[in-house]
Amino acid sequence: MAQSIFLRITLFFLVTFTAMGIGFYTLHEKLTQDQEHRLEIEAGNLLLVLRKSVPLAPPLRRSYLQVQGYSVAEPHPDLLKTLQNALKTTPKNYPEEIKDSLKEGRIQILKDTNHLYVYLPKATPPLLVIKTDAAQQSLWPEILFITLMVALLLLYWLIIKTLFPLKRLINAITHYGKDGSYTPINSLQKDEIALVANALDSAMHKNQTLIEARSLFIRNIMHELKTPITVGKLSLPFLKNTEEKSILERAFFRMEHLIAELVRVEQITSGALAPNLKSCDPKLLLEKAKGLLFLKDNVIETVLDGTLIYADCDVFVTVFKNLIDNAIKYSSDGKVRIVQMGEHLFFYNKGEPWPRECTLDSLSEPFFHHHENPHSFGLGLYIVKSILESHNFSFFYRYVQGEHCFELVCRNSLATLD
Repeated sequence: MAQSIFLRITLFFLVTFTAMGIGFYTLHEKLTQDQEHRLEIEAGNLLLVLRKSVPLAPPLRRSYLQVQGYSVAEPHPDLLKTLQNALKTTPKNYPEEIKDSLKEGRIQILKDTNHLYVYLPKATPPLLVIKTDAAQQSLWPEILFITLMVALLLLYWLIIKTLFPLKRLINAITHYGKDGSYTPINSLQKDEIALVANALDSAMHKNQTLIEARSLFIRNIMHELKTPITVGKLSLPFLKNTEEKSILERAFFRMEHLIAELVRVEQITSGALAPNLKSCDPKLLLEKAKGLLFLKDNVIETVLDGTLIYADCDVFVTVFKNLIDNAIKYSSDGKVRIVQMGEHLFFYNKGEPWPRECTLDSLSEPFFHHHENPHSFGLGLYIVKSILESHNFSFFYRYVQGEHCFELVCRNSLATLD
């Protein structure tokens, strides 16, 4: 989850929102301090003008204040209720008598959203002097903050909307991996993700076409193979009970078994059929493989400890058959040695080492053939590797003391269920 691109983008925007909020909060505090300082100066100036107007009669005082740019109004209780203190603390630079008057409540410095007021409740009559628009505060920080927040949220939504097909893409690929069904994305967008989704749609369509063609090819091949076998079996009753008839009967039986085995192997390696896992005795698997290869006992040396393996026994015969066949075919003495150590099975055969460019992975490719190397295995290792992968088994190779060694590690998560 920590590697999710959606989570990273969300975290990036959250950090951006937080940093922007902190920045604008700091800016707001700075502007508030500047506003309070400005109000201190304006209130101080107003108080100085009021001190000069003290000797004047009330009508002349009003005129004098208006000439100085101030308004005078009656301190109506409803108006006073709407006002609040303009200063949080008494400025230190104010004269002492003004500080005392502010402390005793004979002077009150008030404000609303726009204007600055100096209220003299003890004057005769009580006086309310107004400095118009002195308390008005600029709204551009709030407007800018809201604008940027909306822009960032819109950008976040657009990015997530652009990346949203990734989830559909992941779900489609996940479903295909689980059950082989793929739901096309069919994106109408023109961005890179849409191009990837549409390219995947096209590739999956071609892949499905190839799978269907492969399945049809396999069915046709099996049909063509079964036809002569069926004809041969029908002709057997007309033969005399001779040794040749017995040989043909066994050959036809083994050919039918091989065809059925190939069908099952094809289904398992293609993912169309899950292995039928159960306990298997490697000794019995070896005997079946020897029978299919028409081998004599003297070509195989075995050291088996009797440990059972958990696999599809019918299919695993093919693994033994192919590894034994390859080992004998490409050995220098025509023999193979099979050793079991618990869940580990080793197939040894003597021979020259492979060329440097040949590896287990390259030789496990279907239809691989190294023209300059007599140790090429065609489809044998590909089938072996595919069956082992379907069982979640491991497959290794090494060359030790003049011998090729193929190692099977027959351990999977289901082994404890038996």
